[in-house]
Amino acid sequence: MAVTNPLFEKIYALARAIPHGKVTTYGQLGAMVGLSDMRSVGDAMNACPDDVPWQRVINSRGTISLGGATGSKQRALLEEEGVVFDENGRVDFADVGWTPDAKWLEANGYKQPPPLAKEKKEKRDDGEQLSLF
Repeated sequence: MAVTNPLFEKIYALARAIPHGKVTTYGQLGAMVGLSDMRSVGDAMNACPDDVPWQRVINSRGTISLGGATGSKQRALLEEEGVVFDENGRVDFADVGWTPDAKWLEANGYKQPPPLAKEKKEKRDDGEQLSLF
């Protein structure tokens, strides 16, 4: 009989709710379950059952934390879902970031996390560098 960890089960339930083609961060999941140490979220994702879409959990910089073959697999799985990475290996949270509805969170015993950094970076088409002065 497998021993279950109630905290891990809460994290897995949240991860299962992340829609196809969307991502969230270790920090977001941790905040929703009331953690201040995100290591537990990483530990949970490292031990998750096959039905948990572990690939949809990335770091707060919008990049994949895992290296080697596992990191490559995570990126490939996300790209199959339509997640786009820029030239620096980052996703744009404005396009693919997921935060569940506040009512859903409350109804399921989770906390509202701080917002993901969702501001789109403004690009200039004229080749000029933006100046603050």
